[in-house]
Amino acid sequence: MTEFKVILEKLAQRQDLKPKEAADAMQAILQGKIGVELTTAFLLGMRAKGETIEEYTAFVQVMRDAAIQPNVDIEGAVDLCGTGGDNSGTFNISTAAMFVVAGAGVPVLKHGNRSVSSKSGSADVLEELGIVATLHKEEVEKVFEQTKMAFLFAPHFHPAMKQVMPARNVLGIRSFFNTMGPLLNPAGVKRQVVGAFDQRTAHQIALILCNLDSEHTFSVHSRDGLDEISLCAPTFIYELYEGDVYERPAFDAASLGYKTVGIHKLEGKDAAFNADIIRAIMEGKSIEAQRNIVVLNAAFGIHVSGKTDTLEQAHELAVDSVKSGAALKALNRMAEATNDVMQLS
Repeated sequence: MTEFKVILEKLAQRQDLKPKEAADAMQAILQGKIGVELTTAFLLGMRAKGETIEEYTAFVQVMRDAAIQPNVDIEGAVDLCGTGGDNSGTFNISTAAMFVVAGAGVPVLKHGNRSVSSKSGSADVLEELGIVATLHKEEVEKVFEQTKMAFLFAPHFHPAMKQVMPARNVLGIRSFFNTMGPLLNPAGVKRQVVGAFDQRTAHQIALILCNLDSEHTFSVHSRDGLDEISLCAPTFIYELYEGDVYERPAFDAASLGYKTVGIHKLEGKDAAFNADIIRAIMEGKSIEAQRNIVVLNAAFGIHVSGKTDTLEQAHELAVDSVKSGAALKALNRMAEATNDVMQLS
Protein backbone atom coordinates (compact mmCIF):
# COMPACT_ATOMS: atom_id res chain seq x y z
CA MET A 1 0.00 0.00 0.00
CA THR A 2 2.82 2.36 0.92
CA GLU A 3 4.53 1.73 -2.43
CA PHE A 4 1.34 2.51 -4.30
CA LYS A 5 0.98 5.80 -2.47
CA VAL A 6 4.52 6.65 -3.55
CA ILE A 7 3.38 6.14 -7.14
CA LEU A 8 0.38 8.39 -6.54
CA GLU A 9 2.71 11.05 -5.16
CA LYS A 10 4.77 10.88 -8.35
CA LEU A 11 1.62 11.37 -10.42
CA ALA A 12 0.59 14.32 -8.25
CA GLN A 13 3.94 15.91 -9.08
CA ARG A 14 3.40 15.22 -12.82
CA GLN A 15 6.29 12.76 -12.90
CA ASP A 16 6.25 9.92 -15.43
CA LEU A 17 6.38 6.36 -14.15
CA LYS A 18 9.19 4.02 -15.06
CA PRO A 19 7.97 0.95 -17.00
CA LYS A 20 8.42 -1.30 -13.95
CA GLU A 21 6.49 1.14 -11.75
CA ALA A 22 3.67 1.25 -14.28
CA ALA A 23 3.61 -2.54 -14.55
CA ASP A 24 3.68 -3.02 -10.77
CA ALA A 25 0.83 -0.54 -10.32
CA MET A 26 -1.31 -2.30 -12.92
CA GLN A 27 -0.60 -5.72 -11.43
CA ALA A 28 -1.57 -4.48 -7.97
CA ILE A 29 -4.85 -3.12 -9.33
CA LEU A 30 -5.72 -6.27 -11.29
CA GLN A 31 -4.90 -8.50 -8.33
CA GLY A 32 -7.37 -6.60 -6.17
CA LYS A 33 -4.71 -5.33 -3.79
CA ILE A 34 -5.78 -1.71 -4.20
CA GLY A 35 -9.18 -0.38 -3.16
CA VAL A 36 -11.60 1.61 -5.27
CA GLU A 37 -10.46 4.95 -3.84
CA LEU A 38 -6.78 4.47 -4.68
CA THR A 39 -7.55 2.96 -8.09
CA THR A 40 -9.74 5.96 -8.89
CA ALA A 41 -6.96 8.28 -7.75
CA PHE A 42 -4.52 6.43 -10.00
CA LEU A 43 -6.76 6.74 -13.06
CA LEU A 44 -7.33 10.42 -12.40
CA GLY A 45 -3.65 11.05 -11.71
CA MET A 46 -2.62 9.37 -14.96
CA ARG A 47 -5.14 11.39 -16.93
CA ALA A 48 -4.08 14.69 -15.32
CA LYS A 49 -0.38 13.99 -15.92
CA GLY A 50 -0.82 12.50 -19.38
CA GLU A 51 0.18 8.93 -20.20
CA THR A 52 3.47 8.18 -21.94
CA ILE A 53 3.89 5.51 -24.62
CA GLU A 54 6.18 3.59 -22.25
CA GLU A 55 3.54 3.62 -19.50
CA TYR A 56 0.86 2.51 -21.94
CA THR A 57 3.08 -0.29 -23.21
CA ALA A 58 3.64 -1.57 -19.67
CA PHE A 59 -0.08 -1.41 -18.88
CA VAL A 60 -1.04 -3.29 -22.04
CA GLN A 61 1.57 -6.00 -21.52
CA VAL A 62 0.35 -6.66 -17.97
CA MET A 63 -3.26 -6.77 -19.18
CA ARG A 64 -2.39 -9.17 -22.00
CA ASP A 65 -0.48 -11.44 -19.62
CA ALA A 66 -3.48 -11.52 -17.26
CA ALA A 67 -5.95 -12.39 -20.04
CA ILE A 68 -7.37 -15.82 -20.77
CA GLN A 69 -5.74 -16.63 -24.11
CA PRO A 70 -7.55 -18.84 -26.64
CA ASN A 71 -5.46 -21.41 -28.48
CA VAL A 72 -6.08 -20.31 -32.07
CA ASP A 73 -3.90 -19.83 -35.15
CA ILE A 74 -3.40 -16.09 -35.57
CA GLU A 75 -1.42 -16.30 -38.81
CA GLY A 76 -2.97 -13.75 -41.18
CA ALA A 77 -5.86 -13.13 -38.77
CA VAL A 78 -7.15 -9.60 -38.22
CA ASP A 79 -9.10 -7.64 -35.64
CA LEU A 80 -11.25 -4.65 -36.55
CA CYS A 81 -12.29 -2.57 -33.57
CA GLY A 82 -12.24 0.92 -32.13
CA THR A 83 -11.97 2.85 -28.92
CA GLY A 84 -15.57 4.07 -29.18
CA GLY A 85 -16.36 7.42 -27.68
CA ASP A 86 -16.68 9.24 -31.00
CA ASN A 87 -20.35 10.07 -30.22
CA SER A 88 -21.17 9.75 -33.91
CA GLY A 89 -24.31 7.63 -33.58
CA THR A 90 -23.43 5.46 -36.59
CA PHE A 91 -24.38 1.81 -36.95
CA ASN A 92 -21.79 -0.87 -36.07
CA ILE A 93 -19.51 -0.41 -39.06
CA SER A 94 -16.47 -2.47 -38.00
CA THR A 95 -18.71 -5.32 -36.84
CA ALA A 96 -20.35 -5.40 -40.26
CA ALA A 97 -16.95 -5.24 -41.94
CA MET A 98 -15.81 -8.41 -40.18
CA PHE A 99 -18.19 -10.49 -42.31
CA VAL A 100 -16.95 -8.89 -45.51
CA VAL A 101 -13.35 -9.57 -44.49
CA ALA A 102 -14.20 -13.19 -43.63
CA GLY A 103 -16.07 -13.57 -46.90
CA ALA A 104 -12.85 -12.62 -48.67
CA GLY A 105 -11.06 -15.55 -47.04
CA VAL A 106 -9.30 -13.68 -44.23
CA PRO A 107 -9.47 -15.10 -40.67
CA VAL A 108 -11.12 -12.73 -38.19
CA LEU A 109 -10.62 -12.64 -34.41
CA LYS A 110 -12.68 -9.68 -33.29
CA HIS A 111 -12.42 -8.44 -29.72
CA GLY A 112 -15.33 -6.47 -28.30
CA ASN A 113 -17.93 -5.85 -25.66
CA ARG A 114 -21.43 -4.64 -25.03
CA SER A 115 -22.38 -1.01 -25.40
CA VAL A 116 -20.45 1.49 -23.30
CA SER A 117 -20.68 4.82 -25.09
CA SER A 118 -23.19 3.96 -27.83
CA LYS A 119 -26.68 2.50 -28.10
CA SER A 120 -25.32 -0.75 -29.55
CA GLY A 121 -22.02 -2.46 -28.83
CA SER A 122 -20.57 -5.17 -31.05
CA ALA A 123 -21.81 -7.96 -28.77
CA ASP A 124 -25.31 -6.46 -28.73
CA VAL A 125 -25.65 -6.28 -32.50
CA LEU A 126 -24.14 -9.73 -33.04
CA GLU A 127 -26.80 -11.23 -30.78
CA GLU A 128 -29.51 -9.49 -32.82
CA LEU A 129 -27.97 -11.16 -35.89
CA GLY A 130 -28.50 -14.57 -34.27
CA ILE A 131 -24.88 -15.03 -33.20
CA VAL A 132 -23.94 -16.14 -29.68
CA ALA A 133 -21.48 -13.42 -28.69
CA THR A 134 -20.64 -14.49 -25.14
CA LEU A 135 -18.65 -17.67 -25.76
CA HIS A 136 -15.85 -18.81 -23.49
CA LYS A 137 -12.34 -19.95 -24.43
CA GLU A 138 -13.04 -23.54 -25.50
CA GLU A 139 -16.18 -22.56 -27.40
CA VAL A 140 -14.34 -19.79 -29.23
CA GLU A 141 -11.62 -22.25 -30.22
CA LYS A 142 -14.17 -24.66 -31.71
CA VAL A 143 -16.02 -21.93 -33.61
CA PHE A 144 -12.79 -20.49 -35.02
CA GLU A 145 -11.61 -23.95 -36.09
CA GLN A 146 -14.86 -24.41 -38.04
CA THR A 147 -15.35 -20.94 -39.49
CA LYS A 148 -12.05 -18.99 -39.23
CA MET A 149 -14.13 -16.37 -37.41
CA ALA A 150 -14.60 -15.66 -33.72
CA PHE A 151 -15.83 -12.94 -31.42
CA LEU A 152 -13.86 -12.59 -28.19
CA PHE A 153 -16.22 -11.18 -25.57
CA ALA A 154 -14.00 -8.99 -23.39
CA PRO A 155 -15.47 -9.80 -19.94
CA HIS A 156 -14.91 -13.54 -20.48
CA PHE A 157 -11.26 -13.09 -21.47
CA HIS A 158 -10.28 -10.28 -19.10
CA PRO A 159 -11.80 -11.37 -15.76
CA ALA A 160 -9.36 -9.16 -13.84
CA MET A 161 -11.11 -6.10 -15.26
CA LYS A 162 -13.77 -6.58 -12.59
CA GLN A 163 -11.23 -5.03 -10.20
CA VAL A 164 -11.14 -1.87 -12.30
CA MET A 165 -14.79 -1.31 -13.19
CA PRO A 166 -15.91 0.16 -9.84
CA ALA A 167 -13.22 2.85 -10.07
CA ARG A 168 -14.05 3.59 -13.72
CA ASN A 169 -17.70 3.98 -12.75
CA VAL A 170 -16.80 6.31 -9.89
CA LEU A 171 -14.52 8.37 -12.13
CA GLY A 172 -17.20 8.73 -14.79
CA ILE A 173 -14.84 10.21 -17.41
CA ARG A 174 -12.52 8.78 -20.02
CA SER A 175 -9.36 7.08 -18.70
CA PHE A 176 -6.44 5.28 -20.29
CA PHE A 177 -8.53 2.10 -20.36
CA ASN A 178 -10.58 3.62 -23.21
CA THR A 179 -7.43 3.76 -25.33
CA MET A 180 -6.21 0.33 -24.22
CA GLY A 181 -9.36 -1.62 -25.09
CA PRO A 182 -8.53 -2.27 -28.75
CA LEU A 183 -4.97 -3.26 -27.81
CA LEU A 184 -6.02 -6.14 -25.56
CA ASN A 185 -7.11 -8.78 -28.06
CA PRO A 186 -6.62 -11.94 -25.98
CA ALA A 187 -5.66 -14.03 -29.01
CA GLY A 188 -2.65 -11.76 -29.57
CA VAL A 189 -3.41 -10.87 -33.18
CA LYS A 190 -0.58 -9.03 -34.91
CA ARG A 191 -2.69 -7.37 -37.62
CA GLN A 192 -5.38 -4.82 -36.84
CA VAL A 193 -7.44 -1.90 -38.04
CA VAL A 194 -8.01 0.25 -34.95
CA GLY A 195 -10.31 3.27 -34.83
CA ALA A 196 -9.61 6.06 -32.33
CA PHE A 197 -11.74 8.85 -30.88
CA ASP A 198 -9.14 11.49 -31.84
CA GLN A 199 -6.04 11.84 -33.98
CA ARG A 200 -3.59 11.97 -31.09
CA THR A 201 -4.90 8.69 -29.73
CA ALA A 202 -4.64 7.08 -33.17
CA HIS A 203 -0.94 7.99 -33.23
CA GLN A 204 -0.42 6.73 -29.67
CA ILE A 205 -2.05 3.40 -30.51
CA ALA A 206 0.29 2.88 -33.45
CA LEU A 207 3.34 3.59 -31.28
CA ILE A 208 2.14 1.26 -28.51
CA LEU A 209 1.49 -1.57 -30.95
CA CYS A 210 4.93 -1.00 -32.43
CA ASN A 211 6.44 -1.57 -28.98
CA LEU A 212 4.40 -4.78 -28.68
CA ASP A 213 5.70 -6.30 -31.93
CA SER A 214 2.57 -6.07 -34.04
CA GLU A 215 3.25 -6.84 -37.70
CA HIS A 216 0.92 -4.57 -39.67
CA THR A 217 -1.73 -2.20 -38.33
CA PHE A 218 -3.71 0.84 -39.35
CA SER A 219 -4.74 3.30 -36.61
CA VAL A 220 -7.37 5.66 -37.94
CA HIS A 221 -9.41 8.71 -37.03
CA SER A 222 -11.61 10.62 -39.42
CA ARG A 223 -11.74 14.40 -39.61
CA ASP A 224 -15.52 14.18 -39.09
CA GLY A 225 -14.90 12.49 -35.74
CA LEU A 226 -15.53 8.85 -36.69
CA ASP A 227 -13.33 6.10 -35.29
CA GLU A 228 -13.58 4.48 -38.72
CA ILE A 229 -12.34 5.14 -42.24
CA SER A 230 -14.96 7.62 -43.39
CA LEU A 231 -16.95 8.41 -46.52
CA CYS A 232 -17.82 11.81 -45.08
CA ALA A 233 -14.39 13.40 -44.64
CA PRO A 234 -10.67 12.58 -45.00
CA THR A 235 -9.26 10.04 -42.55
CA PHE A 236 -5.99 10.36 -40.66
CA ILE A 237 -4.02 7.10 -40.83
CA TYR A 238 -0.98 5.89 -38.91
CA GLU A 239 0.41 2.70 -40.40
CA LEU A 240 2.66 0.32 -38.49
CA TYR A 241 4.62 -1.87 -40.87
CA GLU A 242 7.88 -3.79 -40.47
CA GLY A 243 8.69 -2.19 -37.13
CA ASP A 244 8.12 1.45 -38.05
CA VAL A 245 5.17 3.84 -37.75
CA TYR A 246 4.31 6.08 -40.70
CA GLU A 247 1.87 8.96 -40.81
CA ARG A 248 0.13 8.51 -44.14
CA PRO A 249 -1.39 11.36 -46.15
CA ALA A 250 -5.02 11.92 -45.17
CA PHE A 251 -7.04 9.24 -46.96
CA ASP A 252 -9.87 10.39 -49.19
CA ALA A 253 -12.42 7.72 -50.14
CA ALA A 254 -12.66 9.40 -53.55
CA SER A 255 -9.36 7.68 -54.37
CA LEU A 256 -11.35 4.43 -54.57
CA GLY A 257 -14.20 6.02 -56.50
CA TYR A 258 -16.54 6.89 -53.63
CA LYS A 259 -18.62 10.05 -53.37
CA THR A 260 -18.70 12.08 -50.17
CA VAL A 261 -21.87 11.47 -48.16
CA GLY A 262 -23.53 13.13 -45.18
CA ILE A 263 -22.97 11.36 -41.88
CA HIS A 264 -26.75 11.16 -41.38
CA LYS A 265 -26.79 8.39 -44.00
CA LEU A 266 -24.73 6.23 -41.64
CA GLU A 267 -26.96 6.77 -38.63
CA GLY A 268 -27.66 3.87 -36.33
CA LYS A 269 -29.98 3.36 -33.39
CA ASP A 270 -30.37 0.38 -31.09
CA ALA A 271 -28.95 -3.11 -31.66
CA ALA A 272 -32.02 -4.41 -33.52
CA PHE A 273 -32.04 -1.42 -35.88
CA ASN A 274 -28.31 -1.76 -36.56
CA ALA A 275 -28.61 -5.51 -37.12
CA ASP A 276 -31.25 -4.87 -39.77
CA ILE A 277 -28.82 -2.52 -41.54
CA ILE A 278 -26.01 -5.07 -41.43
CA ARG A 279 -28.16 -7.87 -42.78
CA ALA A 280 -29.48 -5.58 -45.52
CA ILE A 281 -25.89 -4.78 -46.53
CA MET A 282 -25.01 -8.47 -46.75
CA GLU A 283 -28.16 -9.18 -48.75
CA GLY A 284 -27.55 -6.30 -51.16
CA LYS A 285 -30.62 -4.40 -49.98
CA SER A 286 -29.10 -1.49 -48.04
CA ILE A 287 -28.65 2.08 -49.18
CA GLU A 288 -25.43 2.72 -51.08
CA ALA A 289 -23.71 4.74 -48.34
CA GLN A 290 -24.18 1.99 -45.74
CA ARG A 291 -22.74 -0.66 -48.03
CA ASN A 292 -19.88 1.53 -49.20
CA ILE A 293 -18.52 2.43 -45.78
CA VAL A 294 -18.54 -1.21 -44.71
CA VAL A 295 -16.79 -2.30 -47.90
CA LEU A 296 -14.26 0.52 -47.50
CA ASN A 297 -13.35 -0.47 -43.93
CA ALA A 298 -13.26 -4.14 -44.89
CA ALA A 299 -10.76 -3.30 -47.65
CA PHE A 300 -8.32 -2.01 -45.05
CA GLY A 301 -8.89 -5.16 -42.99
CA ILE A 302 -8.19 -7.42 -45.96
CA HIS A 303 -5.09 -5.44 -46.90
CA VAL A 304 -3.64 -5.44 -43.38
CA SER A 305 -3.95 -9.24 -43.28
CA GLY A 306 -1.26 -9.54 -45.95
CA LYS A 307 -3.59 -11.16 -48.45
CA THR A 308 -3.06 -8.39 -51.01
CA ASP A 309 -0.16 -6.20 -52.06
CA THR A 310 -2.27 -3.08 -52.50
CA LEU A 311 -5.34 -1.47 -51.00
CA GLU A 312 -6.93 -1.42 -54.45
CA GLN A 313 -6.66 -5.20 -54.71
CA ALA A 314 -8.12 -5.56 -51.22
CA HIS A 315 -10.98 -3.26 -52.18
CA GLU A 316 -11.82 -5.47 -55.16
CA LEU A 317 -11.99 -8.49 -52.84
CA ALA A 318 -14.23 -6.60 -50.42
CA VAL A 319 -16.63 -5.56 -53.18
CA ASP A 320 -16.79 -9.14 -54.45
CA SER A 321 -17.32 -10.53 -50.93
CA VAL A 322 -20.62 -8.64 -50.71
CA LYS A 323 -21.64 -8.97 -54.35
CA SER A 324 -21.05 -12.73 -54.47
CA GLY A 325 -22.90 -13.39 -51.23
CA ALA A 326 -19.75 -14.65 -49.48
CA ALA A 327 -20.11 -12.07 -46.70
CA LEU A 328 -23.69 -13.15 -46.04
CA LYS A 329 -22.57 -16.78 -45.94
CA ALA A 330 -19.89 -15.85 -43.40
CA LEU A 331 -22.51 -14.20 -41.18
CA ASN A 332 -24.86 -17.17 -41.39
CA ARG A 333 -22.03 -19.64 -40.86
CA MET A 334 -20.96 -17.86 -37.69
CA ALA A 335 -24.52 -17.81 -36.38
CA GLU A 336 -24.91 -21.53 -37.02
CA ALA A 337 -21.54 -22.48 -35.51
CA THR A 338 -21.95 -20.39 -32.33
CA ASN A 339 -25.42 -21.79 -31.69
CA ASP A 340 -24.28 -25.34 -32.35
CA VAL A 341 -21.37 -25.09 -29.94
CA MET A 342 -23.68 -23.72 -27.24
CA GLN A 343 -26.00 -26.70 -27.61
CA LEU A 344 -23.07 -29.09 -27.20
CA SER A 345 -21.60 -27.36 -24.13
